[in-house]
Order: sequence, then structure tokens, then C-alpha cells
Amino acid sequence: MTKRVLILAAISTISINLGAEMKGFTCFKDFPNTANTKIKEVDVTEKAPEWNLSYMYSSPKDGAIISDLEKAVKESEVFKNKYQKKISTEALDSKGLLAAIKEYEAILQKAWIPQGYISNMHNVDLNNDELTALMGKIEIMGASLSKNLSFFENGLARASDQYKKDVFSAKVLSEYKNFLTKVSDRKKHLLPEEQEELLIDKDVNGINAWVKFRMLFESKYSFMFKGPDDKEKRKYTLTELVALVENKDRDVRQAAAATFLKQFNTDSYVYAQIYNSVIQDMITIEKNRRHYYPLISLRNKNSQLDDKLVDTMHKVVTENFKVVQRYWKLKSKILGIKDLNNADMMAPYVPKGKADKKYSYPEAMQAVQDTLTDFYKPFGDAFENMYRCGLVHATIKPGKRSGAYESSFGVKNAPVVLINFQGQLEDVSTIAHEGGHWLHSLMISEKQPLLNSDVPMVTAETASVFNEMLLASRMIKENQNNKEELLSFLMGKLDRIFATVARQTAFSNFEQAAFKASENGPLTPDQFSEIFVAEYSKLYGDAVTMTPDFKYEWARIPHFMNPFYVYAYAFGELATLALYQKYLDSPGSFPQGYMNNFLAAGSSMKPVDLFKSVDVDLNDEDTWQDGFKYLSSLIDKVEELSK
Repeated sequence: MTKRVLILAAISTISINLGAEMKGFTCFKDFPNTANTKIKEVDVTEKAPEWNLSYMYSSPKDGAIISDLEKAVKESEVFKNKYQKKISTEALDSKGLLAAIKEYEAILQKAWIPQGYISNMHNVDLNNDELTALMGKIEIMGASLSKNLSFFENGLARASDQYKKDVFSAKVLSEYKNFLTKVSDRKKHLLPEEQEELLIDKDVNGINAWVKFRMLFESKYSFMFKGPDDKEKRKYTLTELVALVENKDRDVRQAAAATFLKQFNTDSYVYAQIYNSVIQDMITIEKNRRHYYPLISLRNKNSQLDDKLVDTMHKVVTENFKVVQRYWKLKSKILGIKDLNNADMMAPYVPKGKADKKYSYPEAMQAVQDTLTDFYKPFGDAFENMYRCGLVHATIKPGKRSGAYESSFGVKNAPVVLINFQGQLEDVSTIAHEGGHWLHSLMISEKQPLLNSDVPMVTAETASVFNEMLLASRMIKENQNNKEELLSFLMGKLDRIFATVARQTAFSNFEQAAFKASENGPLTPDQFSEIFVAEYSKLYGDAVTMTPDFKYEWARIPHFMNPFYVYAYAFGELATLALYQKYLDSPGSFPQGYMNNFLAAGSSMKPVDLFKSVDVDLNDEDTWQDGFKYLSSLIDKVEELSK
């Protein structure tokens, strides 16, 4: 591959002018497969909005929610009676299998809407007992549907090699080629059908219940804290408190971190119990019964990645922790902090005499809108539907889950986004990030069947990271003639990239070490903390110190409830750096193919093949190393500006 350091793209200036252009917008006019007459334009106001999901159901009390799911469950029973024997006896020819796949997709789609609707409504009102109970009922119904349908993919996986050769490879099934390949690869890990069905039942009140409990438990947190703009102490949510570690006042950062880490210290026995349950469940089922080992290989195989490739990515990032440490030492010098610690990782560099930049909700959306429009107008036009059609929940309120995510509802349905907007630059990046996921889901919904919408985690992070890079390049260009502002932005960008690449890899290393240690039995909170400190010390080196309670940071990370997910962030960031280079090489032709081919491909191709289609070789170690060459060049620029 070409050895070259990424350059910074030149993009024009942001203009804020939403209000003047608001009226007369037609939602999804260019996306006929997603268009829904119930989805209407909304006003984009200064106040961060709540989403309007009435295009699906009138409210969580709508009787159609349970009714629709009941219909899907009944259809799954009919489907099972119709096809179970035909699948087990390999009685279907290619056309018959295609018809079965289409019926299978239709049932999954019918069930997806009510399940997704209630899940999202619950996430913004976790303290609502009625919603919690309804969520539990829907999960039980969903498990019944999954049990009825589990025979289909499992039966196809168990099919003979000859049947797969004769039928799976037929031209009529070409659209589902990768789906059938992925299903076939599970064969040696499958348990008998009765056991597979039993595990679905077990998970509802087992592993899934623990994950839900963790989210509910954390949602109850409330902290009395005096923030930088408060006259006296007030109640803070966890989301609001964590955001203060990005405050320019070190005393505020340190106090905020000490406050929430103390809480996770106090409750570490709860989080240890939950995490032990997740780990031991995987060891019992996935290692001892299905024979996945090491257990990260389960995630790798589900993402259609070779263990060796994932190991290479981890190795390259871990070896380059020294690059990150170089930046942190430089940051310590620039900020004048001799004892840089974990609460200073996201500390901003604020130009002298300048206050922290605050964005209104319309300004934040317009900043991303203009960035994507300048990249490729149809891309920006597509993004506009997200926030002008009531599909974003951005307000912060008690009982709302922390963080941010995008949620899709299968094909031919508009996805939605949840964020917790506070007007910081990080929130603008979050909008770009989740907007990338949203655009990815939209393009897949328009171009792919349902079974090609199950995007592997590493591919799923591409569009989000790519959007962030477009935004960063734009803002860097804006500040080229302002040394102080450029230094501030570059440092903020490096903070976010290293939080994605280095921090998430350290988390992944912790996960793998914790799972290995847990093979001898559940761990105590202190044992989890010892492993966390051991792995995180490799990242911090002699550049950053840890406060005493930082050893309980592992308890604060909800992603550990979805084991081995976190490395997707590092993988996606570094792979997208390589993809972005292809854009810089061909800025005229790249955008259309990226939008209509790369993103719209969904899971119709393996990640390695998808990236290879744009001349990015994920199996080449230099692909990962080149990302750190680019990051080193940014550090050089910071060092130059700071002199």
C-alpha cells in the first residue's frame, strides 16, 4: 500500500442559518423506501428536543404494540410448522429457500418495530415502572419468537456441504450470499436445537436481565455538586457530572471525577456481581459448550474477522501507546500541569481571554449539516432528514440513559438518534458520529434486504468516524490563521481520537485479561481493579498518574456488558483513517461511491472485502501503522504551535 501521511482537507467556513430555511421541508422526499406520511417536519429550536416516534405508535399505551408483536409470534409458529422439516431434510431448492428467506425477513421486520419502539421509549424514561414492566413483557414475547425461528438459521448452518454447494451458491440467492456464508460458519459451534431454544429462554431472565438491571441501577444516580456556573450545590445526573471532566477549571474536573468514581467505588460490589454474571455465562456456554476460545473469537467470528487480524490491530495500538504518552507529556507541559492525572485527559486548552465555546442546538446541527453538504450534497440532504423530522432525542432529563446511540428499525423505516446535548464541542462531534450511524442505516434501508442490515461492529463504526473526520478537517481549516484556536482544536481532536483508539484498546486488553482470570471462578471487585490498573498502566506509562479511585473506572463502563465490543471503536477509527486517505486521493469521485456503494452495502460483504473494494487492505499491518503516522503528524503540529 502507499506509504503517506494523511493531509488535512480544506473545507469552507461554517455558516449558521437554520431558521431562515426551515419551512417547507418534505421528510424523506428522496428516499421512497423510507418515506412515511406520518413523519413531518419539526421546528429546530434553541431547546434540545425530544423525539417524535408517533409515526410508529401513538404512545407506549397503544394497544397495537402488543397486538403487532402477537401477530409476529403467531406467524413465527406458522413459519416453523411450514419449514422446519423442509430445512432439516434439505427439501428446498434454491427458489424455495429464497421464498423461505423472504418470509423469515417479513416476520423479523414485523417484530422489530414494536420491540424497537418500546426499547427506545424506555431508554428516555428508565424510572417509569409501567414502561419497565411492558419492556419485560415484550422481551418474553420476543424470546418466544426467537425460539420459533431459531431452527431456520441453525438448520441452514447444519446443512450438508453438498446441499450448500448445490443450493446456497445458486444465482437466485446471490443477494444473500454473505448471509448464508456467515450462517454456515456457525456450524461447528452449534448446540442441539432443543438446547439452543432453551438458551433463548434462559437469557431473558439471565444475562439480559443483568444488563437491564445495570442500566436501571445507574439511572438512579443523583449527585449533589456545585458546578462552575452554580451558585450553590444542585442535583447532577451522571451524564452531567462526567461532562465536567472536560471543564477548563482543574478543580472542577478533579472534584467531578472524584465524586462519580467514589460512587462506583461504593457500588463496585454490585458491578462486580453483574460483570461476573456476564463473564461466567459466556465461559459456561460459549467456551465450555460451543468451544469458542479465546472468547473474543466469538465476537470476531460474528463480525467475520479473523482472530489474527484483530490480534494485529491490538498489537499495533498497544505498541503505539508510546505515541499517546508523548502527546500527554506535551499536553502536560502546555497546560502547565506537572502531575497530569486521569481527570485531566479531556482537559481543554482554552486560548487566553477566551471562554469555552458553547453551541446552541441549531448551531451544532448546522455545523454538521454544512460539513456533510460540502463533502457531497446528497449526503448532506440525507442527513437533514434526521433532525428536521423529529428523529433526535437530545434533551437531558432524570431517568434518561447516558451516552448516545443510533437505533434502526429494519428496512424501509426511519432510524432515530439519542444524545445528551449540553452545547459543548464534544456534543457537535457526537452529532456527527451518531449522524454517521444514522446515514449508514438509512442507506442500508434503501438498498438492502433485512438480512443484509446486520452490520458488523467494525464496519458500523466507519460512517460515524468518517463524519467526525470531515468535521475535524473543516474546523481545522477554519482556524488555520488563528494559532491559538487551531492549537485548542487540534488538542481537542487528539484527546478524542486517543480516547477512541488508545483508551478503548486498553479497555479491550482489560476485558481479555479479566476473562482469562475468570476461568478459575468469579472475581472480587479488588481483583477486577487490579487487572484494570495493570492494563491501564501500560497506556499511561510515566505520562499520567492515577487517582486512588480510578481503579474503579471499570465499573463505570457499560460497554463491558456487551463483551469485546469496545475494540470496534479503535478498529473503526484506524480503518477509517485509511479510508479517508482514499477520499483525499479522489475527492471528486469518492463521495458518490462511498454513499451509494460502500455504506449501502450493509453486511452483504465481509468487512475485509468491503474495505478491499476501496483499496484498503485490513490484513496489511501497515494499514494500522499508517494511522499512527498521521496521529504523530498532528502531535508534531501541536508541538510546533505551542512553541
